[in-house]
Amino acid sequence: MKRTLILSITISIVWQLAALAHTAATKDDSKSEAARTRAAELISKAREAIGGDAKLKSLQGLYASGTYRRVLGDREMSGEVEYEIMLPDHIRRTETLSPVPGMEITRVDVLNGTQVWSDSQTGGGGGGGMVMIRQAGGENPQAQTAYEAAVRADFARQMLGLLVTTIPTIPLTLSYVGEAEAPDGRADVIDVSGPEKLAGQFFLDQKSHRPLMLSYKGRLPRVVMRTFDGPAGHKDDIEKRTKEIEKDASDAAPREVEMQISYEDYRNVGGIELPHRMTRSSAGKVTEQVEFKKFKLNPPLKPSNFEKK
Repeated sequence: MKRTLILSITISIVWQLAALAHTAATKDDSKSEAARTRAAELISKAREAIGGDAKLKSLQGLYASGTYRRVLGDREMSGEVEYEIMLPDHIRRTETLSPVPGMEITRVDVLNGTQVWSDSQTGGGGGGGMVMIRQAGGENPQAQTAYEAAVRADFARQMLGLLVTTIPTIPLTLSYVGEAEAPDGRADVIDVSGPEKLAGQFFLDQKSHRPLMLSYKGRLPRVVMRTFDGPAGHKDDIEKRTKEIEKDASDAAPREVEMQISYEDYRNVGGIELPHRMTRSSAGKVTEQVEFKKFKLNPPLKPSNFEKK
């Protein structure tokens, strides 16, 4: 008998207000206008700090690759990740995941203008058995819509944090909130809101004006994993076990927590200051750390790279 591993990763993310300061919005139009004006001034300073507006406007694309370590539940996984960005609104993220020894999963998430699509491929033998991955969305239209919204929101945050820019197809409203204590001093805080309940706060270092962090509210990923012995590839058994673990995941409703993305280890790449470490935290615990090893400015990217084959 061969052992089959079924790994169900269900991601449920709710984009909500990031702090009480966010709830104080827009009752006074004059104050709102002043807050947006101040935010624009700070964004201009941040763009100047990482390379200057002229340099950033000349940037047509960006390639980044590195390694990551991710914690899902009680499991730790690692792999490689790469970003292909063709400005202003084409992003492709490719990452590998090794849930078990000898098994590698390649995951692709793409923003192609207004379209979002994902794909995955599995390689290796998983110790002689097989692995079945149940991804978010799938055949459930509501879950798929939520997943696409989550991908758009994540890419919008990535562009704001990496290049201090926005994606035209995901328009953001930026408003100044105030100041906050940061580990190395103080930070200016900008409220971020966008379509599909995208919300959060953007922190800029007051001295360097470079991005420090993005924070937002969300729900932790739900991870359920089971193994069973039986004939490899037996469809009825796999479907039965899959439904069981999906019910386990749905019954265990995840709590909402504060999530953060921190940008660190800035280095100059072709005249642009780029963070070489990106750390994600949930409820104060590190859940993912990306170490970027290579950046390329204006790589030879084509629109076809972002089309679903």
